Amino acid sequence: MLRKKFPLILILVALTWSCASASDEPEPLDTMTMHVFMSETCPHCRAQKPFLASLDASNPELEILHLEVMTTREHHELLRNMAGLHGVQPGSVPMIFFGGRVWTGDSRQIRREIADHVEDCLNGGCPL
Repeated sequence: MLRKKFPLILILVALTWSCASASDEPEPLDTMTMHVFMSETCPHCRAQKPFLASLDASNPELEILHLEVMTTREHHELLRNMAGLHGVQPGSVPMIFFGGRVWTGDSRQIRREIADHVEDCLNGGCPL
């Protein structure tokens, strides 16, 4: 199991090391990526799309990747790996990974938490 995660762990270590700075203040990243695992047939995923589009439009530094998991198996391994690294089980969608956190489902509370976390991360307070 560790062998499968080893390349991903190396990438995360390299990213962490390359983003470290000599000062105590973290440097903001030029681009931050949010992974949204979703399904075109999921009503919660469809309901969340306008919120994510608004978040994307108002934050040019943010990159949002929408990854379909119901009609293709193309993103299943990435979902399993990311879920494992975050200590959660892959299952329901939407499942969103960003800035060291994960959210499953859609609600006003989840949207508020995501928006707040994006703001914190873009202001330099986001863990890798």
